Amino acid sequence: MATEDNFIVAIELGSSKVTGIAGRKQPDGAIQILAFVQEPSDSFIRKGRINNVNKMTQCVSSMKENLEKKLKKTVSRVYVGIGGMGMHTVANTVTRHFHEKTVVTQEMVDSICDANRTAATPDKDILEVVPQEFKLGTQQQTDPVGIPTEKIEGRYLNIIAGTSLREDIANCFRNAGITIADLPITVLALADTMLTEPEKRSGCVFVDMGAETTSVAVFKNNLLRHLAVIPLGGANVNRDITSLQIEDDEAEELKLTYGSALAENADEEKAPITLRDGRTIRYEEFSGLVEARMEEIILNIANQIALSKYDKNQLIGGIIITGGAANMKNTEKAFREHTKFEKLRFVKNTRLPLRTNLPDFNKDGSCNAAIALVDRGELNCCGGPLGSPTPNMFPTEEEMREKERKAAEAAEAAKRQKEEEERQAAQAKAEAEAEAERQRIEREKAEQKARRKQKWDKFKRWASRFVSDEDNIMPPSGENTGK
Repeated sequence: MATEDNFIVAIELGSSKVTGIAGRKQPDGAIQILAFVQEPSDSFIRKGRINNVNKMTQCVSSMKENLEKKLKKTVSRVYVGIGGMGMHTVANTVTRHFHEKTVVTQEMVDSICDANRTAATPDKDILEVVPQEFKLGTQQQTDPVGIPTEKIEGRYLNIIAGTSLREDIANCFRNAGITIADLPITVLALADTMLTEPEKRSGCVFVDMGAETTSVAVFKNNLLRHLAVIPLGGANVNRDITSLQIEDDEAEELKLTYGSALAENADEEKAPITLRDGRTIRYEEFSGLVEARMEEIILNIANQIALSKYDKNQLIGGIIITGGAANMKNTEKAFREHTKFEKLRFVKNTRLPLRTNLPDFNKDGSCNAAIALVDRGELNCCGGPLGSPTPNMFPTEEEMREKERKAAEAAEAAKRQKEEEERQAAQAKAEAEAEAERQRIEREKAEQKARRKQKWDKFKRWASRFVSDEDNIMPPSGENTGK
């Protein structure tokens, strides 16, 4: 297939903008940007979640059409970033017992992982599973295959969200006639393009401060250890400012001009702020609103770090911060004040080299997440020349039923296997308890026998004073000499 027929399309669903990018990965790791579209989303996405399916469907249909015009190619499928309020991680442990020392196989590890996926509740989806470690006896291993053990514990970090999060996205794109290639988790894709390997290895906190949400991801030893999406962002600051009877667009302008995440020279009186309509507001009143909201956001970030059970002494890489809401004056000082972390790094762009002829592309960093999603993509999204019919890549009803049947069979098989393993573990425990009881009874019998012999020997010594050795001394009735 010709090079021009190979590209990846990614769509990032932001609370302020929906961004679509078509890009081609280069052999040196760079991303060639072929086409780019962006549309406002504040009327149908709230806190990173779709709240108006019809408007969202119209938006993605329009974006696909615009991308195809610019590419002069059809788009057969897209990668869609997933995130939003309510997404968080939950730790889970799956244990397997064996009758005797057994060498762990890859099939056993896969079975444990499958069992972990059954931990989802009816109203929650497991979006992604991050294996942590496996405990074999007192050892901890990242790769347990080949190690003999009588017991294995698989420890997992499940990224979960309400079932409606994924369902709403799937419905919108299905209604628009667009196939979803995959749903990568946006903040993890972004972290991969912004964090360095030493930061992930030594431990760090990645913070993406968006319009209506702030994502917090904690890494240690190259693994994700904690993730949460806080339903607060830069738009909350704007809404606080609009409480002073100021329009939203002016509130954004004032925030960037006068806003400060941490007040400076609190004792110094500053001139009032003049609004577009000629009114004035006290600077102290304005700055108090901004500072209070930024403090709340950063304290929530600090709380998520605490919930990860890692502290600044373990997270040597410090805090890496990105996102539009992080551009406010004195944000760095506010983070130091409220998190007590000294090592901070602010990032405006990904580490991926970009090649494009598009003027001013990503100057404000608003395309970073979509670029990261392109980098995550593996499947070609080109459907052929413009005007040719896009192949139907949606599964038929029969295929969907077959998929559901196989999923149900796999879940039932995992359930039966778990029940059998629990039965075997209970049987092994009962057998061990029975053996312990048998050994206790044998010990008691042996102790009774020894006591009877001791009594008889004592009696013989006493009787020997009154009879000769030739006399036949019989033991007392009911006694046993042990001979």
